[in-house]
Amino acid sequence: MRVPIVDIGNSKGIRIPQAILKQVQFADEIELEVADGKITLRRSVDAGFVPEFSAISRLDDASIQGILRKITGRDLITALVGAEEKVKDAIFRNLSDRVKAYVLPTVARLEKGDVRDLIIEQSRNVVCEALMAVVKD
Repeated sequence: MRVPIVDIGNSKGIRIPQAILKQVQFADEIELEVADGKITLRRSVDAGFVPEFSAISRLDDASIQGILRKITGRDLITALVGAEEKVKDAIFRNLSDRVKAYVLPTVARLEKGDVRDLIIEQSRNVVCEALMAVVKD
């Protein structure tokens, strides 16, 4: 998208359309970084901010996808057991159909069990991941 640079007093600036601001969830203040000839704008985060799991439901899809890239499937499944529906919905809309087809029934099954089932499932997943690593080598 091309946007014009406009005069703002003695400075220059750009206008960011409201739809984009909502999409990236910018508040009243942002972080601006200049490096390698690029300007990067990011949401500012309060240094005392402590995230709550339920906050995932209020994140934009790009942020959720960033979280999903940083966690294991095992941790995702464990975290979703007993989670609020709005959190599950936010996560599931960002999963591929293939991954969702595995995660949904696994979470549902574990929600019907007890903690023992969850621990066993986690341990089995660790063993399966090790097995996959051996098979690939």
